Amino acid sequence: MSKIKIPLLGSFIEGLAAEFKEKIKPVPGSVLKCDLMGGVNLLGGALCHTGIYLGNDRIVEITKAGSKRRAKVHIVDPSDFLNGKGTNFVRTGINIYVATDGEGHALGGADIAKRALDYRIAHRSRGTYDLVDNNCHKFTVRCVTGAEPDEAQLTERDIERALKEKFGCCNVTWEPTGFSTVSLSFDDND
Repeated sequence: MSKIKIPLLGSFIEGLAAEFKEKIKPVPGSVLKCDLMGGVNLLGGALCHTGIYLGNDRIVEITKAGSKRRAKVHIVDPSDFLNGKGTNFVRTGINIYVATDGEGHALGGADIAKRALDYRIAHRSRGTYDLVDNNCHKFTVRCVTGAEPDEAQLTERDIERALKEKFGCCNVTWEPTGFSTVSLSFDDND
């Protein structure tokens, strides 16, 4: 008998379980993610949206803006990052997750945050948004590595590889930040 996966239900259950896990506060330059379309598993990883945390509840992301598929690099607050305000993608996550070293330490750095901010200033409009060649994962990998990726970046696995290489860690895990559909800030837990 085969299992039927219901993505939205899986996302809901995972989000609910995250409410009981220890919350990890992101540091400037941390990579953040939230689910897209229920976190459907595709191409070896769940569909998710990623961005770079700047600090003070500010996140740099690249999104598709409007009906003309224009790519927009901009700063949003955690609520807009989680619910995709002003974008054409359905973000169905309940929580925002931060990439960690597997031991509860958020991965990030001032150099990553600076690249994200510099990139936003230099490329507020970044041509056409493309799910393969100009997407949030490619933007995130650019910020982590400081280089243009040679190939498409389609899943969180691509970001995990870049983080492992940058920070020399063997494991990258995604842990809840404490920002969810019911909190207003990453700092609510202090």
